[in-house]
Amino acid sequence: MPEQHNVPAIGWVPAWAELQGRSADPLNAGFVIEGGAGLSAEGQEYVAGWPGSDAEELAAKAAGEGARLTLLCDVDAESMEGLAPVALAPVGERLLLMAPTAELNTGVELPENSQVALAPMDTYDAVEITVFDRPVARARVQVRDDFAAVAITEVPEGPEKETFERALFAAMAEEAFLHGAEYLHMVVEPGAAGAYEASGWTAAGRLVSFEKR
Repeated sequence: MPEQHNVPAIGWVPAWAELQGRSADPLNAGFVIEGGAGLSAEGQEYVAGWPGSDAEELAAKAAGEGARLTLLCDVDAESMEGLAPVALAPVGERLLLMAPTAELNTGVELPENSQVALAPMDTYDAVEITVFDRPVARARVQVRDDFAAVAITEVPEGPEKETFERALFAAMAEEAFLHGAEYLHMVVEPGAAGAYEASGWTAAGRLVSFEKR
């Protein structure tokens, strides 16, 4: 393994946590996120950039508490397996994508009688596209401390899928831009990244998660 790695910034993590209805608190140079489906009984997830002393410290805490550890790095889960902290094993991998808000905030021609609306929820803003007042696509956006995180939650399959996605991204980019965020951050499964990269998103890192062996 090479000794040098690019460590992506993790300031967007609290906004990402709030998209999921979870809370994130700073812990050294990382974060501890409370709650979440599929986690241990403790319901905690430690997130840090790798490599770094904070990653090693949080790894020790995760192993001792039976919590999940998620490292943002530039190598895949297979490569990380040989570098996994003692008593922890990789259990999943996702990709972090980023896109400039100024480039996604462009006009999109939606079908006739379509509308895009944003509505504030408890921990994020809901974005919805309706056609003849019928919801057809949904997404979530949260801006916190000038960092914006987004997620597509519902979009129809078919020829208009890309149009609806672009319209959702445009609305969320405008919202984020107005709040001072220069980039949107989105976490996706590895197999989904290609389609988004073709529409202006760039892979910025890998989220490799570990749990106790």
